[in-house]
Amino acid sequence: MSIELGLSRITKLLSHLGNPHESLKVLHVAGTNGKGSVCSYISTILQNQNQNQNLHISQNGQFIKVGKFTTPHLIHLTDSITINNNPIPQYKFDSIKKSLIEINNKYSIKCSEFELLTCLAFLYFKEAHCNWCVLEVGLGGRLDATNVIPGKNKLACGITKISLDHESFLGDTLTKIAYEKAGIITPGVKFVSVDGTNDINVLKTIEEQCNLMGCEMKITDPYKDSNIIETDSWGKIQIEKLPLNGEYQIFNLKVAISIIDHLQKINEIKLSKEDLLKGLYNTVWPGRLQNLDFTYEKGRSIHVLIDGAHNDSAAIELSKYIRNTYGDNPITYIIAVTEGKNIIHLFDPLLSVKDLVYVTKFGNVEGMPWIHATDPEILKQHIQSRYTSNVIAEPNIHSIFVKLAGIPEKDRQPIVICGSLYLCGELLRLHNNNNNNNNNNNNNNNQ
Repeated sequence: MSIELGLSRITKLLSHLGNPHESLKVLHVAGTNGKGSVCSYISTILQNQNQNQNLHISQNGQFIKVGKFTTPHLIHLTDSITINNNPIPQYKFDSIKKSLIEINNKYSIKCSEFELLTCLAFLYFKEAHCNWCVLEVGLGGRLDATNVIPGKNKLACGITKISLDHESFLGDTLTKIAYEKAGIITPGVKFVSVDGTNDINVLKTIEEQCNLMGCEMKITDPYKDSNIIETDSWGKIQIEKLPLNGEYQIFNLKVAISIIDHLQKINEIKLSKEDLLKGLYNTVWPGRLQNLDFTYEKGRSIHVLIDGAHNDSAAIELSKYIRNTYGDNPITYIIAVTEGKNIIHLFDPLLSVKDLVYVTKFGNVEGMPWIHATDPEILKQHIQSRYTSNVIAEPNIHSIFVKLAGIPEKDRQPIVICGSLYLCGELLRLHNNNNNNNNNNNNNNNQ
């Protein structure tokens, strides 16, 4: 199945559903890297209003509900659609999906899996009466299915760091890609926060779109050494420690807080500085620079660093974190890559002659039949020809960890899993399954 961008199919399907997207209040986030982190910061901070039960309840008398739609999913497909960080129940997912497929087939609309998933999220959020919906763009922006949301429904937009990725769909220059990302700024959008570390041509392209739409553009502070964020609503906010790993997270956080600041200024929310900081420090975003004692078998674990770095910009940031954490020590990498990725851009910042590299593949990706892993033997040949001869191809994650378990802990090099978010998701799924089995066995033993 190929990817075909455009809004005509999803617009037609939504019209048969009564246009549920037109009743949602949306915060829309695009970018190459960091958009998922920004969505998590925003949704967690907004949820923190529930901490003050006397002041911060919605108009219908219920606690505030924040919907979030992010892709790709990490472990299970339902992870993509959450309310207050709780995934949509499987029975609800299956019920809505079935009705969407029936309508899609009845009218021969030919919506893609992603378009069906996007509609599913809209229906679920409307049914739950979400106060706000935080949407992450899937691919690009201008023609992405999430951009079917009318501009007047977007309380704010965010654009994170833009770099070269998906060139075959979005263009082969930063300017072309920025044009596609800036396409989320549609008629009716009043405010957009943009990562100030972006290339000058990127900022210029976004500014042109803002001027065309009469939209206010806030460019965030581009200096990484500053842990103080200036706001109009709360003055200076000092960040003691970033809740997510990676020095680049300060830039994602600045975009998120800028959007929250805007919501406060237009009286959409009412947050104290204390509420803001509590929500901030509660933010989690798995699979990105995540330290984990990975349970590869029942009762057996090995410490790893996992990161879904899948393009050159993300690989550079991962490399910085590795060097800051492990110095110049050799690294054991476990890598799988999606077919079609630029391998040179991904590996150049990371691999060296002294590293040991295990190449493998991930299995079928739930809900994404068009996604496939690069053949490990092809990866092996490429890495051996350019980076290091210490390359081992293995059929799956488990077989790699069986080998690593045979190495005394004191002799193991730091282990980094990267190259694909799908590989990270498969590892976390295996980790959770093994831990659940351990818990079940313990419960049985106690009975």
